[in-house]
Amino acid sequence: MTARRHPASPLFDRILVAAGLLLLVGAIVWLTWLIRNGAEASMDSSVPAAMIEVSPVGAQQHRLEDEDFGVVLKGRALRRIVQMLQWREVASMPLALDDEIVVDEGEYQMVWSERLMDSSRFALPERHINPPAPPYRSRSIGADKPAWGDPQQGGWQAVPAAQVQLPENLAAVFRSEGQWLVTAADGALPGIGDLRVRFEVLPAPETAPPASGMQTSKAPVSEDPLDQALRWIARAAAFVMAMLGAGLGLRGLSRLSSAGSALGSMRSGAMLAVAAWIAVAAVLLSVGIARLA
Repeated sequence: MTARRHPASPLFDRILVAAGLLLLVGAIVWLTWLIRNGAEASMDSSVPAAMIEVSPVGAQQHRLEDEDFGVVLKGRALRRIVQMLQWREVASMPLALDDEIVVDEGEYQMVWSERLMDSSRFALPERHINPPAPPYRSRSIGADKPAWGDPQQGGWQAVPAAQVQLPENLAAVFRSEGQWLVTAADGALPGIGDLRVRFEVLPAPETAPPASGMQTSKAPVSEDPLDQALRWIARAAAFVMAMLGAGLGLRGLSRLSSAGSALGSMRSGAMLAVAAWIAVAAVLLSVGIARLA
């Protein structure tokens, strides 16, 4: 009679399989988080100083139209800035550069902001309810993608709200107040959900750029070498974790399998190679999940 190779402790072998699966799943979650954070860090364009742009030769004024508001202006580019008055929970949401505080209650503030603030995540959501997304959001118009505050381009110029001609349906909703078009009634204080809109144009440069005439291009500023090194170390550790989990799982399955099966007869070298390929598959799966998220 042929005896099993590992009759001693099937419970221990099942624990090996379970531990291996937990390590493998944990490594996939960790890798996904690392890949998403790395992509956001390298693609974040919210800070103008992190971008480099060169104006094209012979930049001309264009007729730019914001079809949503029926506004037509001339320039290299046009942008519409839309802010909504919302509640901000001080403890959970940092104040953005362009946010403007209207009312300060200590733990909560009423602020003008382009961001959408999800009040359902607040500690006291029932007393600080924000409305859903407004019908209009900020956007840029124009073939060029100009850098904010580029000295060669003269900078963005705000268009006084009184000079913005709106169609009748929107003129009945928005009124001019300085550089802003606001939905609050004349003389009334704005309330949660009110909007204010500002238009800015980027005029063509008065002087031509250098004769070399590079085409418009953007490149992110290089990261701190220490941050890059730590990020790659973390990814390598997650890969090793996935490989270790796969190896433990395969070892447990091999011990539970009969001697004549493929798993039961697998040697240590082959098991190591299979574990490495499983770890590679875990990395590819993490990349796919990070792109879909």
